[in-house]
Amino acid sequence: MTQPSYTFTSSRLPSVPPALAGVDIAFVGVSVDDRGYATVNALKDVTKTLSGFRFDQDYQEIYLNDQQTNRQRLIEHMDGCSRILIDATTLGLGEILHILMAARQGGHKAVEFLYAEPIKYTESKTATKEEPQRRDFALTTNCRFQAVLGFAHEYQSNMKAAHVFMLGYESARIRNAFEQLGERDRSRYGVYAIIGVPAFQSGWESNSIRPHLHVLEELDIDEHSVVYCQANSIRETYLTLWELYRQLGDESGCFYVSPIGTKPHAVGAALFLLETKGCEPTTSLYYDHPVRVNKRSEGNATWHHVTVRLVER
Repeated sequence: MTQPSYTFTSSRLPSVPPALAGVDIAFVGVSVDDRGYATVNALKDVTKTLSGFRFDQDYQEIYLNDQQTNRQRLIEHMDGCSRILIDATTLGLGEILHILMAARQGGHKAVEFLYAEPIKYTESKTATKEEPQRRDFALTTNCRFQAVLGFAHEYQSNMKAAHVFMLGYESARIRNAFEQLGERDRSRYGVYAIIGVPAFQSGWESNSIRPHLHVLEELDIDEHSVVYCQANSIRETYLTLWELYRQLGDESGCFYVSPIGTKPHAVGAALFLLETKGCEPTTSLYYDHPVRVNKRSEGNATWHHVTVRLVER
């Protein structure tokens, strides 16, 4: 088993990080809320090349500036760039994985990430007299879990597996995951949860914990199978997954990861999966590739600028 070897340099600021100046190429997705428009507009002002990027999970195809492309062309698109940035605010996990793979294959030593936290998320339902503390959120659509080529491992009933779910605000996502997983021998298939604590803001922990209480009980996930990891830290997520992998990974089984929580958790998971690709124990992504709904959040609060130095393989 290999060891974690990425290094991280991070900054947190209340506005656009000045260190963005001088980025050679920045990859962005579609903006659906205030913070998405803010990050893309900020990058337009300081980046030499701004490139739209999209991953189509149904056909496993990638698009660069709305044109279908492939890995080699993506590598060539980054050729000669000393600073490459991924806007994690607007890009999804599928896009992030493909850009990271191309950057590594292209010999780039580091990749930067930009992420802006929201001031608030849009609630879909109001509290009731029966449940005055209830908060419901509908931040994404798409319920179909499917793989990303190169990061999938088929489950076999005779193997031992550990499955780590990184939870956010929408409990329906883990319910959908298990509906599609089908029957699992729970004596050989362990389920664990990572919850974003501390949260982006004080008090937001309840938005993740309360909606999942009944689901965790149904899945027999007790306090011994719950891990807490800072919601806005890519580095801590990456190291938490490595720690669980060392504890739970089985050379005859598979270590599954479902990052259905915060975007920093998803980025940390992408880095972990990239580094453990092809290792023993086997790792695998199980993900629903959510479509973000319009106006899912309001405002932009803390900005995160993270540089990750990639491993030479």
